[in-house]
Amino acid sequence: MVTLSPVITDNLSAAWWQANQDHRLLVQRNPVSGAWQWYPRAHCIDDLSVAPQWVQVSGRGTVFTYSVIHRGHTRLDAPYVCAVIELEEGPLMLSQLHDIPVEDISIGMQVMVTFTALDSSTSLPVFQARSNP
Repeated sequence: MVTLSPVITDNLSAAWWQANQDHRLLVQRNPVSGAWQWYPRAHCIDDLSVAPQWVQVSGRGTVFTYSVIHRGHTRLDAPYVCAVIELEEGPLMLSQLHDIPVEDISIGMQVMVTFTALDSSTSLPVFQARSNP
């Protein structure tokens, strides 16, 4: 387990961090138009007068693009894979791919969210290959 600096939560992100601890992936959605958005904001990007709601999503997606990091953050074991995941619901999310040999990764690959603990109170969503498409 990698120990990083403690996460500082605020009113905007507290629900997301708690859901991660519960192994649930939340994304914001406009309650009027249904438009999804990621990264979290205090307003909907398609209508600034509407406050978004947190909604649990399926956690299924596809690899939109990725990069293999061979030399990066000194507290993370390199190489690791940073990927943009297109969630089934539509938004793009930046994350890491875990437990997939680099040579098996491809754009369009189907993935599923899982969670990795940073410490006893902080988990992050990461993605692994989906066995049943």
